This record gives sequence, structure tokens and C-alpha cells, in this order.
Amino acid sequence: MPDFRKHGSPTSSLLAWWASHPWRVACTRCAWGLAVAVVVRQSLIPQPDMLLDVPQIDKLWHALAYLLLALLAAESFRGRQQLPSPSGSTPAARRAAWSMALLGVGLELAQAYVPGRVASVADMAANAAGTWLGVLLAGHLARRVAAWAQTVADVTDTGAPDRGRPASPASLACSAIGQCRHKPDA
Repeated sequence: MPDFRKHGSPTSSLLAWWASHPWRVACTRCAWGLAVAVVVRQSLIPQPDMLLDVPQIDKLWHALAYLLLALLAAESFRGRQQLPSPSGSTPAARRAAWSMALLGVGLELAQAYVPGRVASVADMAANAAGTWLGVLLAGHLARRVAAWAQTVADVTDTGAPDRGRPASPASLACSAIGQCRHKPDA
């Protein structure tokens, strides 16, 4: 378990620990697979129950579901790197996230053959909008995690943030998991 004193707060330390955890990718991919299974099931059952009786509320549910699918897909394919690239998501992560829009189109077309369901262009648009927001959010979160990890590395290296010099790759990796045993070169 991480040492909370190195990173300042339990939340920062927990995030550093999870960012470098060897099971992070496997856990995220399992969550993504489960989310895909739930969306496919809900999309292909004859008559789903709506949680709220508000006209067109299903568009909001579509957008939120596909936002979550895109986020999980992007995180699943971010790779085993401990820290995300400063530019955001990797190309594989973006492709995986955008594949969720294709899933949405395919499921909407399949609904034409399910009793009590109809294929809807508006639902396809909501799915694509949710995916688009998820891709943007995944890239933003990846950049924030990279910036946060750089700050943590700088604090761990010298005891105070140092924005003037880049941290070495070794110091980034070991500070992200809270196990530095050496002092990086100045």
C-alpha cells in the first residue's frame, strides 16, 4: 500500500498507487466488458422500463451510457504505461472509445428487429454525442493525470514543486507508485 506521507494526502497517494497498479488494465477492461454487456442487454430487450416518466429522457440515458463506455474503453487501451502521455489518450485508446459509437449504431439498427422497439436516428445521435463527450473527457483526464503525476514526481524528488526542470523517467515512475529509493540526477 502507498505511503501517504510522500504524496501529501491519502487521495493523491491512492491515485498514484492505482495509476501504476499491475491489475489496473485488467480491472478496467472487465468493467468495460460488463458495461458493454449491460448496454447490449438493455438495447435488445423488448420493452425497457424507464426510470423517469419524462418525454425524450431516453436520449439523456443514451448519452450517459455511451459517455461511460467511451471513458472505460479509452482507459482500457491507455496501455500498461504508468503515466499517460501529456498529449492525452493514445491512438488505440481513441479508436477503442470511438468504436462505441459504432456499437450504438449497430444496436439501434438491431432494434428494428426486436418486438416493441424501433430504430431511431435520434438515439444514434445521442449515442454518438455521448461517445464524443467521453473521448474528450478521457483525453482531458489523461492530460490532468499526467500533469498531476509530474507535480507528485517533483514534490517527491526535491520536497517542493519544481517547474523549471523536467523529472527523469525513473523518478516519474517510482514517484507515481511511491517507492523511490534513489535521488534523481540534478
